[in-house]
Amino acid sequence: MNFEIYTDRAKGFVQAAQNLALREGHQQFSAEHLLKVLLDDQEGLAAGLIERAGGRPKAALQAVEKALASRPKVSGGGAGQLYMAPEMARVFDTAE
Repeated sequence: MNFEIYTDRAKGFVQAAQNLALREGHQQFSAEHLLKVLLDDQEGLAAGLIERAGGRPKAALQAVEKALASRPKVSGGGAGQLYMAPEMARVFDTAE
C-alpha cells in the first residue's frame, strides 16, 4: 500500500479506522472499520452517497456497528498488534 499517494483527508480516515480497530481490541483492520469512520464523518459524504443511491445511512451504520461488535477481541499480550484483513488489502489495491 502506497500511503503517500492518498490525500490528507483519506489518510485521516484510514488512521481513524486503524485507531478504531485498536480501541475495540480487534486484531484485523477491516473494511468495516473504514466504513464506520466514513459513516461517522461530520461532513456526511458517505451517508449522503448512500442516501442519494436510495439507501438508508442509519441502517448501514447500525449494520456496520453490529458487524464490528461481533468481531473477536484480543487482550493481553496480543493486543496492540494490527493486521490488515485480506479484503481490506483488496480495497486498497483496487483504489490504487
